[in-house]
Amino acid sequence: MSRRRRFSEVSGFVLAGGASRRMGFDKARLRLGSESMVDRQIRLLRAICRSVAIIGPPDRFPDAGIQVYEDDIPGQGPLGGIHTGLRRARTEFSLFLSCDMPLMNARFLRYLCEQALVSRASATLPPPWAKGLYPLCAVLRRRVLSTLRSSLTLGQNQVGRFFKKVQRRTISKAEFARAGYSPRIFYNANTPEEYEKVRRQLEVHGNQTVVAEWGAFPAFSGSEVAAHDEQLRI
Repeated sequence: MSRRRRFSEVSGFVLAGGASRRMGFDKARLRLGSESMVDRQIRLLRAICRSVAIIGPPDRFPDAGIQVYEDDIPGQGPLGGIHTGLRRARTEFSLFLSCDMPLMNARFLRYLCEQALVSRASATLPPPWAKGLYPLCAVLRRRVLSTLRSSLTLGQNQVGRFFKKVQRRTISKAEFARAGYSPRIFYNANTPEEYEKVRRQLEVHGNQTVVAEWGAFPAFSGSEVAAHDEQLRI
């Protein structure tokens, strides 16, 4: 089990610049219990990283209490957000986390950071759960910036395609399972129905902090997780 520690070598960034078209309104500000989805991710990253910032429009997060960075290159999706974060980071390693994974837990994020620091890879990634697509949760090093900038200049903003260009450490599904993690932590809340499912389950469990920290969320069956595989991408 990963120790409950912070990493002075890692900066944290919440990716919250999406248009939320499938949700119909800003999903980052949706509330889960006493906090919004973006505030929840900030809390997780603060427990792990040296510093935390949001990548997204500053006018959408006026009360965030942390730095909010507008995309340096607008319209490039998550890869553009990663580029912006790496340019602002004061550390070699940066942990990027999407705002729409409400079941993510700090224990796995620590594990991911540990793997990144041990391997020293340019990109450290969770298992790809569907057709080579990855959840939007990764540790990257500043040294990939030139390759990243070249990809964006060429109009290549698919994150998966970019990862093929850099040295990477991908956690296998077998490693993931042996470490005691469930793929439900990558569950995306991209539509009103998905958000309601998560909100109702959090109400049933009551203790949002326990769910956030340890992933104690048994309500989703294997078939339901599999149904979301097409959404688990960066």
